[in-house]
Amino acid sequence: MALARSQRPAKQELEEVDSIDVLAAVVCATCGRGDCPGCLEEKTGASGVIAIIPWERPHPAWPTRFFATVQATTRGAEGFFCALPDGSVSPAFQFAVLAEIFAVGSTAAVVAPLTVLAVPGLLLRFLSNGTTREAVALSTLVGVVLFTALLVVAHAVHGLALGHTASRSRALRLGLYGCGWDFGSSPAGMVAATFVGGLKASFSLLFTSMTAPGRAIDAALDGVFKIEGEAARKAKRRAMRVAMMLSVPAVAVILALIGATALFTP
Repeated sequence: MALARSQRPAKQELEEVDSIDVLAAVVCATCGRGDCPGCLEEKTGASGVIAIIPWERPHPAWPTRFFATVQATTRGAEGFFCALPDGSVSPAFQFAVLAEIFAVGSTAAVVAPLTVLAVPGLLLRFLSNGTTREAVALSTLVGVVLFTALLVVAHAVHGLALGHTASRSRALRLGLYGCGWDFGSSPAGMVAATFVGGLKASFSLLFTSMTAPGRAIDAALDGVFKIEGEAARKAKRRAMRVAMMLSVPAVAVILALIGATALFTP
């Protein structure tokens, strides 16, 4: 009897522990449940039967999944990029394009008016001349499209250049999901964070987005590429050189095209 009485509290404690809801690390890619026994007609996400990346889940609506993934790539950069699974490149590419369109577009929405104000005489011509307005609008559109394409490609190349110890698709996914850093540090990211969590949240996202690249790359080299020490530092420098060799000339060409568009728009 004494033994039975001593075992009863332990059993009760176990039952209490079992009743606590624990956030699932992974969820079903179809129904979104952590305790799903397996959907019969499941359409697997890019990560397979389970999707640990919010963007690759079918629910909820895409804005929620998009911003949750941005949060994961910035505030949770270490955990996200250390454990990034292999899978299809398509969803990562879609996320990257969307992130850069918002990032570059919102930046252009700030820079274009400032440019009009900064160039002597341009404001008066912009207000009075329809051709000038068309030139400004067209050159801004050209800049948004070209810079969006450049940043997506640069992130993809950077991911591939980190090393060859991971599959090409996994390295590409890593680089493309890095576009979340750009969105987080853009005006669009600050507006979205303010809408979700207030002004404090927007500054928090800005800060973590600026520090995310270093944290994410270190985590990826350790968890995805399995590179440590001096080899990791060399891989990090090599990837940065490759990305800069692509980006610097491309930026010069894009700026020249924007200028030519503004000057030669009829």
